[in-house]
Amino acid sequence: MTYSAVRVRATPGDPGTGHRGTSVMVSGIAVAGWISFGRHLFGIGGDLTVVYAATLGATFAVLLVLAGAAVRRTELRGYRTRPLTHAMLIASGVCAVLFGLTIPDITPAGLQTIISGPNEPALGIAIGVANPLGVVGIATAIIALVLAIRDARGRITLVESWDDEEPEAATTSPGIAR
Repeated sequence: MTYSAVRVRATPGDPGTGHRGTSVMVSGIAVAGWISFGRHLFGIGGDLTVVYAATLGATFAVLLVLAGAAVRRTELRGYRTRPLTHAMLIASGVCAVLFGLTIPDITPAGLQTIISGPNEPALGIAIGVANPLGVVGIATAIIALVLAIRDARGRITLVESWDDEEPEAATTSPGIAR
């Protein structure tokens, strides 16, 4: 009895339109814009806007646009995007939106966030929550990008089988014991 396992790439189905990937790309740009410039909508945009746009906004934009392009490529090739990829994209977007609400900026009235304004202790709590939200948002965006790229290549499954044939005695050489 012998065991064999073969890796098999999934066969593609009918190609899709690519709308899901396009919506992920547009959402990624919107999220990056929210992180970079969202405070201006509430009148508390300040000196850190340029820094946030050049660093955090650009990072989220690049990661989510590349993930969206991979999701689009997956759909156009006829493969399925796994639910975990969608979950990571949604988690990254939710963390990014919450991050945009809690990220501080320097204004003439002092340090402020959208949800707390300049009031303590809410300001300190919002700033304390902002850092983990940013880290988790970027981490889930990276995970979503990796998963989306793997989905675009086609899922690989393992096909296992047991062969019940008896081993032949003639195939063994005299000096090698099995």
